[in-house]
Amino acid sequence: MVISFEEKDRAVIESKGITIIEFKRGLYNLKKGIDETLKTLKDMNDKIQKVWNVCVEKLLEAVDSIRLVFEQISEAYHYQTSRRYRIVKVFSKCTGLDMRVWWNFTFKIRRWLARSRCKIM
Repeated sequence: MVISFEEKDRAVIESKGITIIEFKRGLYNLKKGIDETLKTLKDMNDKIQKVWNVCVEKLLEAVDSIRLVFEQISEAYHYQTSRRYRIVKVFSKCTGLDMRVWWNFTFKIRRWLARSRCKIM
């Protein structure tokens, strides 16, 4: 990094009791400190973003599990259920796996289909 000063700048710096070399070294160290701080902030931002994404994903899964319970309740009282629930019910009967496993599996597929702009169940 090259820093050049004019004669009037040199006079102001030296009037403060600092040499030009010390002043330049201070600027260099300040720049280095700011760069390190920015790098640390970017790393913290990435970590916070990862934590936030995990929290959002878990929250969406919890809401989806609650939706499964509502679908099971509506089926128990003979209300109309979603096509997704009917498919999950068929898969669970065919494979013998728990409904919750298929429900979570179709949740991920449903989100993928929604992102690709396809019609979902």
